[in-house]
Amino acid sequence: MHRKSSLIILIWMLVLSPVTVQAKQNTISPYLATRSFYTKLISTAKPDIAKLRLFFTLMPKGGDIHQHFTGSLYAENYLDWVNTAGYWISKSDFTVITPKEADKLKDTVSVKNLRSNKVMYSDFFSHWSDKDFANHYHEALAPDVQFFNTFSYFSKIFNGNQKYYAEGIQLLKNRAKNENVQYLETMFVSPGYQKADTAFDALARSGDINLDNKAFRATLDRFISSVSKDSLFYSKVNQYRDLVDLCTKGIDDEGFTLRFQSYVSRNTTPSQFFSGLYGAFYEADKNARVVGVNIVSAENDAIALADYKLHMQLFRYLKEKFPHIKTSMHAGELTTGMVLPEELKYHISDAVFVAGANRIGHGVDIAYETDALRTLRCMKANHIPVEINLTSNEFILGVKDAAHPVRIYTDYGVPIVISSDDPGVSRSSLTEEYVLLASRYRYSYNEIKQFVSNSIKYSFMTKSEKERGAELLQKRFDEFEHKISALATR
Repeated sequence: MHRKSSLIILIWMLVLSPVTVQAKQNTISPYLATRSFYTKLISTAKPDIAKLRLFFTLMPKGGDIHQHFTGSLYAENYLDWVNTAGYWISKSDFTVITPKEADKLKDTVSVKNLRSNKVMYSDFFSHWSDKDFANHYHEALAPDVQFFNTFSYFSKIFNGNQKYYAEGIQLLKNRAKNENVQYLETMFVSPGYQKADTAFDALARSGDINLDNKAFRATLDRFISSVSKDSLFYSKVNQYRDLVDLCTKGIDDEGFTLRFQSYVSRNTTPSQFFSGLYGAFYEADKNARVVGVNIVSAENDAIALADYKLHMQLFRYLKEKFPHIKTSMHAGELTTGMVLPEELKYHISDAVFVAGANRIGHGVDIAYETDALRTLRCMKANHIPVEINLTSNEFILGVKDAAHPVRIYTDYGVPIVISSDDPGVSRSSLTEEYVLLASRYRYSYNEIKQFVSNSIKYSFMTKSEKERGAELLQKRFDEFEHKISALATR
């Protein structure tokens, strides 16, 4: 009888054990299942890139808050507009040729014929983007020059064609939503006002370039006073406001929000820079859709380097005039060998301590800076995040893998945000940035979620907009983790 009872118990254990195991599996929360699934993907010697790509394609990515409008559109998008406008492409240098440039028409090709010529079409992409830059032989061209050169091709398309701005914004919205991005904070265009003043240029670059110097401050006061009396200034900012209104009409919906940063180019004269910067601050003060101000263009160009300290003082001046305006500043997009060693010592610290930046774009040269530890402590204490752009840092600067300072920032408690920079030029996406981040640096799932959350937390949206954005992001993560949980238990 004892043997029979034991046999019955054993049979029931064998029958019930799969059910018990399944029940235990079903009790694992979707979050824990997703975390476990992701951990396995990054725990191998060589991470499974294809599976990581699938994971991050499905994952909600919050916001993309370091993105240039013109550099985010693909060359194919621009060609569509060239064709619609009835323009041509130069066979010699691939610039856009308009009907007014009749003297150049003999050396042109239509968009249709360009697309049908495989050799020429491939060459076109090598000029208008970074496509295949490293995959075939071509005349030597520095990567940073290649990258920044592409922007010169785009501008003529927009001249007198404001509808293309609106179409471009719609393209970016559609692309963002397809990529599970709910918020874009894009560097759109600048108001376009510039006031050239050679006398101001000479004064601004001479003497003690510091707002604590009364003479220097008085020079800035006089110049801004003259700008504020210029009727052209108000004409330009009003045109800019109309363009922003045109491009944002009907864009926001319950699942997507768009905001703009205005900006100024760092490679102009002091008077042009300062008047343009004032226009950017002025419009950000007047237009709720324009949430911040930035400084753009190659940081290693001669004017940008020579005037860097001046630019930081000009930002400081306007931050005093408009203390509520947020700024995100390209700073430290440099590396050894690109500039003199002295230029690697202070760019990020000046952006933080002098210009009062609310966010830092790139911040790649932090390891070279004299006051790096002080800067890192300040950024941590004051919640000043770094916008990390892995693809463009690798292409422009040649900085990647363990040479990239992303781990410096996170190990020192500085918040980071993952962003795409110029995905059209780079032929990449925000998804790919996360793939690189995970495969190269093996951040945990909790850390990845924090970086995504940072893109809403440190955006320049209003407090109420951030709260709604955070709620939407949490809902989307819940849905995502249920999907991954089902995939992981198959």
